[in-house]
Amino acid sequence: MHQKIVCLFTFFSLYLPINVPKVIAQEVSQQETTYQISQRPDTDNPTEVAVGVYLIDFDTFDEIDESFKLNGYLFLTWQDQRLAFNPSQTAVNSKTYNIGEIWTPNIKFLNIESVRETAYILLKVEPDGTVHYKERFTGQFNSEMNLQRFPFDRQKLRVIVEALDNIENIVLLADNSKTGAAKDAFLTGWRIRDFQAFPRVRVSEVEEESFSEYVSEINILRYHNPYIWNVFLPLLFIIIVSWTVFWSRSFESNTVIATSSLVSAIAFNIVVVEELPKVSYLTFINGFILIVYVFICLVIIYTVVKHWLDLEKKKELSLKIDRTARWLVPAVFGVSNIILIAASLL
Repeated sequence: MHQKIVCLFTFFSLYLPINVPKVIAQEVSQQETTYQISQRPDTDNPTEVAVGVYLIDFDTFDEIDESFKLNGYLFLTWQDQRLAFNPSQTAVNSKTYNIGEIWTPNIKFLNIESVRETAYILLKVEPDGTVHYKERFTGQFNSEMNLQRFPFDRQKLRVIVEALDNIENIVLLADNSKTGAAKDAFLTGWRIRDFQAFPRVRVSEVEEESFSEYVSEINILRYHNPYIWNVFLPLLFIIIVSWTVFWSRSFESNTVIATSSLVSAIAFNIVVVEELPKVSYLTFINGFILIVYVFICLVIIYTVVKHWLDLEKKKELSLKIDRTARWLVPAVFGVSNIILIAASLL
C-alpha cells in the first residue's frame, strides 16, 4: 500500500510541472496569434490594397451644387499570408469572416458629403491568403463641374478613396477589373461614356505626410439635342426674321418687325430660363442668347437710323446701307458665334 501511494505521488509530481507550462504556453500562443491578426499583414513593408468602385445606379444629380448620389460596390483586395489554409484539411475553398475578426485597411471616401450608408459587407479569404472585401454602399459625393460649354459639356464625376494610414503603411492600387457600371445604370439627360481609375498620392501640408489615394472617374456626356431644337433654333428663327428689315422700306413695318423680335426673344428667354444652369459665369447658351439680344437691338437702332436718312432725303445712302447690311450683319453674327465657340473651348 505504501508503495502505491509513493508511485501516485511521484506520477503527479512529474506530470504537473511538465504539462501546466504547456497549457499556459498554448494559451499565450493563441493570444499572440489573435493579436497579430489584428495588425497589418506585413509590418515591415507597405500593404498593397487593390481598390475598385462599381456603379449600380445614380439616385440624384445636382450640377448646380456640384454633387451626385450613387449606390454601388466598393471592392478591396489584399494579401494576408497569416490567413492562408489548406482546403484539403478544411474541406472548404474559401473562408468568410466578420468585420473585426481579421485586419482590414482603414480607408475613407474623401469627397463624400456625409457618412456613407452600408447595406452589407462580405469578407472572403482564399486558400493562398488573398482577402476579398465587398461592400454595397450609398453616398452623396461632391465633384467639381465646369458648365462653361453648356449644353455641349462633358463632366467627370469623381469618387475618391483615401487610406487613413500614410503611404509607408498602405498603398492603394487601381483594380480596373472591378471598376465600371451596370448595363442599366442611368442618369437623366446624360450619357454614361466610360470609366477610368488610377492611384495617386496626396501630400498633407499640415501633417507633413503622404497618403495613397484611388480615384474613379465616371465620364458623362450631356444630351444636347433638346437644347438645339428647343432653344437654339427658335432664337435663330427670331433673329433671321428681324433681318427682313434690310429688304423693307416701310418704317412702320420695320418697327413692328424689330420690336416684335425683341419681345419674342425676351418672352422666350423667360420660358427657358428655368432649364438653364444658374451659375456665376457665362455659359455657351447664355452667350448665344446675349448675342441674339445684341443683334436685335442693333436692328432696332438700324431701323431708326434708316428712317432718319429717309427724312433727310438721303435715300441713296439708305439703300446702300441696306444692301451692305443684308450680308454684313449675318456675317458678323456668324463670326460672333464662332468666337463664342472658340472661347468656350479654351
